[in-house]
Amino acid sequence: MLQHKSSNSRFSDSYIAAKRDKLKDARTADVCVGTTAAPSYFPPYFFKTTVDFNLADGGLAANNPSLVAVCEVMKEQKINDRKLLILSLGTGEAEQSDRYVVGDDPSKWGILRWLWYSENSGSPLIEILTTASDEMISTYISTIFQYCGWEENYYRLQAALKLSDAKMDDARPENLKNLEQIV
Repeated sequence: MLQHKSSNSRFSDSYIAAKRDKLKDARTADVCVGTTAAPSYFPPYFFKTTVDFNLADGGLAANNPSLVAVCEVMKEQKINDRKLLILSLGTGEAEQSDRYVVGDDPSKWGILRWLWYSENSGSPLIEILTTASDEMISTYISTIFQYCGWEENYYRLQAALKLSDAKMDDARPENLKNLEQIV
């Protein structure tokens, strides 16, 4: 969630621009469905304004879009000191400190083990690539906000999950109920 503490005139300017340019006037529902079309779970989402769109999960480019939002607001709003507040809501973070251990003999940690680690039924390479950017964005924003003296204006909320709770494709009713209890 991004909040700007001054007038909303720029936001209304964006709304007016979207009304004038049909390319910028996509339905919110289309954007939401498109940006959550996670590969391997959902196909790209097709919709049309004045051009055709085939959208996939926004997390492919910005798993934590906070920095993108900060840059856009700073560019559009020409903000001054202490006018930016960010509440960044994560989707949960699994404890992984000992999930992938190379072991005593590093020669056994070859390409196959990076791609498929049978002891945990996962891919260390894929998981590192998908989680590193999220962690780095949080670090970058924290650093920027500390430098600007805004440290109390950035909040990142991330539920702590057990590794067994963090399976994205587990839609069993008991798992969904468990996830509701965690949050």
